[in-house]
Amino acid sequence: MSKKELISKTAAAAKDELLRLAEESMSVSSHAVPVWHIPGFYFDAAGHQAAKKLMEVDAQAAYVTALAYRFTGQSIYADKAVELLQGWASINRELADKDGPLVSAYLGSGFLQAAEWLKGHPGWSQEDRDSFIHWITTVLLPKWDRIPLRNNWWSWSLYAQLLLYRFLDDQAGFAEEVAHLKEHIDSSLSLTGFIPEETLRGTNSIWYHYFALAPLTAAAKQVLDYTGEDLYRWTSPSGHTIKKSLDTLLYYANGRAGEWPYEKGQNVPDPLSSQTWPLDLYEAMSNIFKDPEYDQFVSPYRPIIGNRNQNSGYFQSYAWVFPELL
Repeated sequence: MSKKELISKTAAAAKDELLRLAEESMSVSSHAVPVWHIPGFYFDAAGHQAAKKLMEVDAQAAYVTALAYRFTGQSIYADKAVELLQGWASINRELADKDGPLVSAYLGSGFLQAAEWLKGHPGWSQEDRDSFIHWITTVLLPKWDRIPLRNNWWSWSLYAQLLLYRFLDDQAGFAEEVAHLKEHIDSSLSLTGFIPEETLRGTNSIWYHYFALAPLTAAAKQVLDYTGEDLYRWTSPSGHTIKKSLDTLLYYANGRAGEWPYEKGQNVPDPLSSQTWPLDLYEAMSNIFKDPEYDQFVSPYRPIIGNRNQNSGYFQSYAWVFPELL
């Protein structure tokens, strides 16, 4: 089988899985609540997971049905996605507790991608669209913008904000977040490719490197698609690059976690599968950089679907879900 035929076969398998999930999602109804309490994971893990699942279910359903609509043109999928977006827009009025800003960014980004794919759908009325925009900009955006941390939290905030300003076609707002993204690349990465803030995360340091790079790379994709500027190959004033951090993470994630130079006993997926991190990230980046090491890492597991939250079974976040189809 030629490489072209293999790529086509893999994409077809990914599309089949997408449509299966979209059909499964047609029975999902909104789980929105007026006040969404999301306690800090390290203070109340059970409460955090239970609260997060409310949007995990809906974000996954909205994402896969909207993407299925883009592939098939079938309005039944788009209507379901609109219903789920409107469910949260019409009911939720407040985020509460420690992890609200972060969780709403990495799950809300799934809603925003769905919204982008729904542009032009005649079944999404202007009234409902305005309601969705009002919810995002008054309930979620202020929380994202005021995140004080400059670790993975800020990576997710920047990604979510870029998605929002692209959806709004707000060129000034988008440009402002691009400037912040460049500052973040310059300040959060290092010349060795490690992310200093995330090296302090004990046995989850490798995970947090992935969890910071996934939204950082997805944010760069938004910039590339919307303005044409290529931050993947950009070198910051301090000499930092996304590619160096990706290469560093891959070295350890690809069977060398025991060599991690910080805390030993790192928690990494074992075994790897099409629905574990960091395969989603490197499948997306193999398409960007055409790096044979990235391709070799992910090829045994294709089609890559996306990283699942092991606790809930739903997608953990929305940087690279179905990367082969994006």
